[in-house]
Amino acid sequence: MTTATAISSKIYSVEEYFALEENSDIKHEFVNGKLIVMPGESKQANLIASNCNRLLFNALDNKGFFIYQNDVRTIVREGKIYRYPDVVVAPDTDNSDTHNIKEPVLLIEVTSDNSSKTDHDDKLKEYNSITSVQYYLIISQYEMMVEVYSRQSKGWHYDIYTEGSEILLLPKLQTQLSLNDMYYKVKFAENISDIESEI
Repeated sequence: MTTATAISSKIYSVEEYFALEENSDIKHEFVNGKLIVMPGESKQANLIASNCNRLLFNALDNKGFFIYQNDVRTIVREGKIYRYPDVVVAPDTDNSDTHNIKEPVLLIEVTSDNSSKTDHDDKLKEYNSITSVQYYLIISQYEMMVEVYSRQSKGWHYDIYTEGSEILLLPKLQTQLSLNDMYYKVKFAENISDIESEI
């Protein structure tokens, strides 16, 4: 995801946040009272997220899951932190709230140079703290590289995939993803600045 920036120093209540989001043309994440503007993403990042959304939809269809992309909030910490991951997988029983996902099982962020620190630090800690989350994927838009954090009985396991022929295994969802499929039609720029100029 591209860089998010706080819109002001004001501290908002969660009720104020919900009211603002309901009437805003721009999405905001909410982190401990601060509203963070979610800017537009590059075409490259959007294509990767769309590929993942499509692959997961096909793989998990009729298996009791819904897949959401970009515009649906995930509750990280009730009343404290709300995020908009690039892709979210949640059970179809997570249906008590029309606008918030409460029990995500897989979260994906397509990272940029600007968002890398947040994706690898803040969001890694936040997403791993959600008890329902089994997988967190950080996907590069500049090169073929997918980092996977998988919940284990004791802590988290880290894997990194960098070859198109590699298969990313998601046994808790009884599915797998090919890196070639995740990066379908993605063409890497020779210079990172070529992509950053679109953000």
